[in-house]
Amino acid sequence: MRPLFAFALAICLTGQARADETILIGDAPLPVGIEIREAENSPFIGVWTGTWDSWRSHILVVEGVDEEGLFDVVYSVGRSQYGGGNWLRDKAREENGNLVFSDEGFAASYTLSDTGRLRGVFPTGDRFAVLERQDLSAVLASPSDDWFQIGDREFLVTDITEGGETIELAVAIYVPSGDGPFPLALFHHGSTGSGTNERDFEWFFTNDWFADVLNAHGWIVAFPQRRGRGGSDGLYDEGFAEDRSQGYSTEARLSLPGAERALIDANAALAALRERPDVSDGPVLFSGVSRGGVVALMQAGDQPEDTAGVINFVGGWTTESRGDPDINPTLFRRVEGYEGTVLSIYGEDDTFYSIDHSRANLAQIEEVSVESELHVVTVPEFNRGHWVLWWPLLWEETVEDYLLRIESRP
Repeated sequence: MRPLFAFALAICLTGQARADETILIGDAPLPVGIEIREAENSPFIGVWTGTWDSWRSHILVVEGVDEEGLFDVVYSVGRSQYGGGNWLRDKAREENGNLVFSDEGFAASYTLSDTGRLRGVFPTGDRFAVLERQDLSAVLASPSDDWFQIGDREFLVTDITEGGETIELAVAIYVPSGDGPFPLALFHHGSTGSGTNERDFEWFFTNDWFADVLNAHGWIVAFPQRRGRGGSDGLYDEGFAEDRSQGYSTEARLSLPGAERALIDANAALAALRERPDVSDGPVLFSGVSRGGVVALMQAGDQPEDTAGVINFVGGWTTESRGDPDINPTLFRRVEGYEGTVLSIYGEDDTFYSIDHSRANLAQIEEVSVESELHVVTVPEFNRGHWVLWWPLLWEETVEDYLLRIESRP
């Protein structure tokens, strides 16, 4: 999916200038001589920084409006798998409250969210951006990668120890506007495919769009990285084979203890986050994707009185085709004791978990007297159902409806 996007940008970004005519903000280039026409009255005008798909650096500069009512814009992205960043100058128009590029071959559009951030999408719906307004002089004075992080990156000191050393877990925290304290939402990452590529353990997982949706409802959102993942201390050891080079184990005797280890990390992160003055002492919304969806279910069952809700994106612990068939049902039943509704969002054509397999897993939730609500969506690209989280227009309305329901409960 990402290589196609990179190829499209290589075709579209024809405004690239010589190196001596640009300045790099992190890995994203901007042309010299940008001018924000402050007198113009539009909420879109200014400098916005963030990422595409929570990973590729992105800058949008809206300089002003020309005599024909079109916006003068500069669009910039950072490095991709195919090389360095690029930029272009273009025109955009305001259409139904959205800022839309005039070039039909590059019709990205942006809208202001209730948080004051800018959300961008491609017409195909397969790319999303979340950006925050910045001061141009500040960006140019300190042209670092830090401008592209929407959430704050921190380390949580936990009560976990390994080899006599205290474990700190990396986390991204998205704080809504206002004074707080705010209700807390945790989002748990998944696995790394087969678990055979240790470089994948380094990837820091967030999802800016999900965080922005929840921030708009007043939730503070945290994405903790479990041990050995995303810069966290410790060994990543969530159910590996006895020969770690073989990746994740398919045997229940090894896989299930790995899930328990993940729950220990999730609860340690929760305890540390509870110490923050901007986090309320009320119930927590647990959510996650793939293995993270299972962690969210387990965490809700582990402390049901502390759970506001559960959102499970394509949850499962071991793949349908390779894992011991008792692993997933056993873990789904761990939500027992939670008295609310579990919202599950799955995509058709998931290469890890078919819809029939997932329905069988979710039936285990109802077997332990917990209400289960399933939404099945169609992800346009072939066999991409497991990546539904990265198509926010397919789930945003469903998630917002669920938030309204849990927020209205006494």
